[in-house]
Amino acid sequence: MIALLGLFLWPAAKVISGTVTEPTNIALGDFLTVLSDPTFARFAANTLRLAVLVSLIAGTLGYFYAYAMYGLGRRWRVFLMICVLFPFSTSLLVRSFAWSVILRDTGIVNWVLLHLGLIDQPIGLLRTSLAITIGMTQILLPFTILPTYSSMTKFDPDLLYAARSMGASAVQAFWLVFFPCTRVGLMAGLLLVFLLSLGYYITPVLLGGPGDQPVAVLINSQVVNQLNWGLAGSMSAIVIAAVLLLLAAGWRLVERVFLADR
Repeated sequence: MIALLGLFLWPAAKVISGTVTEPTNIALGDFLTVLSDPTFARFAANTLRLAVLVSLIAGTLGYFYAYAMYGLGRRWRVFLMICVLFPFSTSLLVRSFAWSVILRDTGIVNWVLLHLGLIDQPIGLLRTSLAITIGMTQILLPFTILPTYSSMTKFDPDLLYAARSMGASAVQAFWLVFFPCTRVGLMAGLLLVFLLSLGYYITPVLLGGPGDQPVAVLINSQVVNQLNWGLAGSMSAIVIAAVLLLLAAGWRLVERVFLADR
């Protein structure tokens, strides 16, 4: 609690308090400016769109990756877990730079497509929303795999045998028994990825174009380029409020799913 107060809550309170005092006691003027600004609305829409898209893709890939870990033997399970954890040994900045190298016109993706004869000239993958989605999904994928796999390890496999003995096919047993019992881990992972996506900055800047940037880029521009701490603080306060509301709603949804499984 002391660490949270000193490292997060106090700085956040200082920034938010500046929204009504900087530059000259303008009260709620900055909030009204932000809420009526179409530029902020566009950047906020980009942020929400990226967060939803990345969450859905990471959730789908993460669930079946976790299911593969659950169904394979111990050696393969350890190997797949190492593959999940290994990216954490490198920084976010390095991984984002790596994707910019991979996706550029002379990168490995275009090189493979050219040598396979699938394209005649390099495809512009970098500086697109696709590049941002790929980069953020790869970086955030472990945050769906780990909680999902954790919920799967608590599943009783005898339930599947019981379902099969009562006439259910393998597909029916999976969707009607296994998935409902493990979806709470998936929901927790989706919520975590969604909230983390809302505050991403480095990856969209390195991989995306001007029209695909999230609201964090706009806040940074107000601080670094415009030196307008009041307006930047107002944007930050609005984003924090939205994140807290989404967190409360998402936590309630996860809780309902957890209780339903009981």
